Amino acid sequence: MANFKNSLEINRLVNLLKASRGMTSSGRLPIFDVETRKDFMQRVINSDRPVVVDFHASWCCPCKALAPRLENIVSEQEGRVRLARVDIDELGDLALDYNVGSVPSLMVINKGKVVNRMVGLQTSEYIRKWLGKVVKSVKASEEYYD
Repeated sequence: MANFKNSLEINRLVNLLKASRGMTSSGRLPIFDVETRKDFMQRVINSDRPVVVDFHASWCCPCKALAPRLENIVSEQEGRVRLARVDIDELGDLALDYNVGSVPSLMVINKGKVVNRMVGLQTSEYIRKWLGKVVKSVKASEEYYD
């Protein structure tokens, strides 16, 4: 049992290291900063997989605390989801389009539609469970329509 726990911890640490570099275990880059509206359309709205959108601000302390947690959790998904970071000070119109009233605000967008939202700083476990439910529901709906 101890070896299993150690193995899980090692995997989490490896994923955290890869997340700090914006990579998954497969070496892909599922974590990116949105630069423009066009970039958002191409990389989020038209994505072939769900995208967690992190609306944040550079001056926001809870946003700074959330970022490494979120990056680690997304990297644990091994490419099943992507993470797009949107700075509300640079892309305020985009934040308004999605009714972002406070930061940090997270939403999952799949096939151009918002499928779930979360506001505020949460624990890693809460985010992990939230994202897990979202990924399962997206997968179930895709299987239903296939």
